Amino acid sequence: MFPVHRPRRLRRTENIRRLVRETQLSVDDLICPMFVAGKEQVNRPLAALPGISMLSGDHLLEEARIISDLGIPAVLLFGIPERGAKDENASLAYSPEAPVQRAVRQIKERSGTDRDQ
Repeated sequence: MFPVHRPRRLRRTENIRRLVRETQLSVDDLICPMFVAGKEQVNRPLAALPGISMLSGDHLLEEARIISDLGIPAVLLFGIPERGAKDENASLAYSPEAPVQRAVRQIKERSGTDRDQ
């Protein structure tokens, strides 16, 4: 039953709450996940992740532009290869034509940069 009384002295005013706050979250702390399709002309919502879609080509570039316009500084790309494209050597991980590698090139070309951001 301890404590019986919870003192509110550290939450009494906004200035005190701001001083003792542990976490401050801003748009600079965000990373947006993007699922990249191995096929072309794909824009399919993912049922397990509301608001997130599997994208390819121009759909991917438009979504990346929207994310950038919102001030979100980074995306995390997850490649979804075509069925049967996986192998025991994970050759898609280093193939220049794998979904993630193509998406990185497209986004960099569209943004006019060739450096990591």
